[in-house]
Amino acid sequence: MRIMWDRDLVLVDRALQGNTRAFDALVKKHEKRVYDLACRMTRDPDVAEDITVEVFLEAYQSLSKFRGFSRLGTWLHRITVNMCLQHLRRQKARRQIEELPFDDQLLASGTNPADELAQRELVHDAMQALHKLPSAQRTALVLFYVKGLSQSEIAELLGVPRNTVKTRIFYGMKALRRQMEAAGIVLQDGGRSRMEVSLNA
Repeated sequence: MRIMWDRDLVLVDRALQGNTRAFDALVKKHEKRVYDLACRMTRDPDVAEDITVEVFLEAYQSLSKFRGFSRLGTWLHRITVNMCLQHLRRQKARRQIEELPFDDQLLASGTNPADELAQRELVHDAMQALHKLPSAQRTALVLFYVKGLSQSEIAELLGVPRNTVKTRIFYGMKALRRQMEAAGIVLQDGGRSRMEVSLNA
């Protein structure tokens, strides 16, 4: 049995019947609270405005799932929090990429000068090729090979399914191999390639 909290449920029922004015009334009533919450979580008014629009778009598309067992404001609050967390995960992933050390810190310790020079060149070439990949594949590869995160951790961080991460790593590595080989660098067969080891060093 649904609970009639207030007039919101009446407006929801009307909106589900195609009454756009009813949904507009819901937006007008709740948008400030949604915006204020998004602003507090993201600390960015422009992002908060975008998220507010996304929240009500999601709410409109999922309105039939609202059963009236809690206040509409509570339901919208959950949607807003989830969208803000997704945004913050994406921001965190981008910051991790920007802050990655692409030089000495990627080199293995204890190597002799000749090996170190060869590894430096390999890392440089790998990074050059890496930056030519689509951002989604590049992010997945760096988080997996450089930061050492698991596929599940990357999926949680980016807010995407684990299979999506697996696909990005697979096709990203294939593209990276092609670019390296086009540059005249032959990768070892079997096991982890020298390039993969360098990325993970």
